[in-house]
Amino acid sequence: MTAGFVPLYQRRVALAIKRPIALVSQLLTPVLWVLVVGPAFAAAFHGFARQVDFFTYIAIGQIVFILPFSAMFAGLVVITDRDIGILRELLVAPIRRATIPFSNIAAILTVATGQLVVILGLALVRGAQYHTAPGRLLVGLLAAALLSAGTYGLAEFLAYRITQPAIFGTLIPAIGATPYALCGAIYPLSALPPGVQQLAYVLPWTHAVALLRFGFMGGHASGLDQIWHMHSVWAMALLSLGVLVAFATATVWLALRTFSAATTR
Repeated sequence: MTAGFVPLYQRRVALAIKRPIALVSQLLTPVLWVLVVGPAFAAAFHGFARQVDFFTYIAIGQIVFILPFSAMFAGLVVITDRDIGILRELLVAPIRRATIPFSNIAAILTVATGQLVVILGLALVRGAQYHTAPGRLLVGLLAAALLSAGTYGLAEFLAYRITQPAIFGTLIPAIGATPYALCGAIYPLSALPPGVQQLAYVLPWTHAVALLRFGFMGGHASGLDQIWHMHSVWAMALLSLGVLVAFATATVWLALRTFSAATTR
């Protein structure tokens, strides 16, 4: 699978970098929240709990907006490559076919890393207070990577199942952004109506934002106890990490299976 992986990876990253307008537009809302809306909320409400810095809470929540939204947006590149792009040439190249989607996923994770650094860096400059430890930090970063890879796997699966880009475009905000309002990124899960809370518990976004806060703020701010209702914060963190592993594994498997079916007709 290594043959051809590096040039395909470099091509996909180059496509993202060559579209600065798209990158800026995707970052605009999170940056606005980090620099303007988050501080305004913090000043207005003084935090929803004494032990939680509300601005940091909001800033970290923006990660689960930008990474899935960008991953879904990247599905449009798959549709373009399939319809009028380079996919036909790649299918006759001397490389394993699975290298194509795997190189795409690697490129998406690279872009996600840059977006993560931008959000965390801007928040730190604006006054965010991070409290990290190596183990917790690793879990938080893994959560971000799994959410991004899992959402992109879903995007690639849908890109090969949907023939019209306009229809796929309607799914970008529906899948990439809607769960953000339900996962506890802006407010605790306890603020949601009971029926909506039950839905939130099964969303990978919910587990990702809890683990990111666990990694960068500590267990008291993570909200993991609202999901699992257990005493051991590490046990809860590993359970949430397991949910994200299952999500990413399932969607990437679906993407590979659908790609194989679509390219062997």
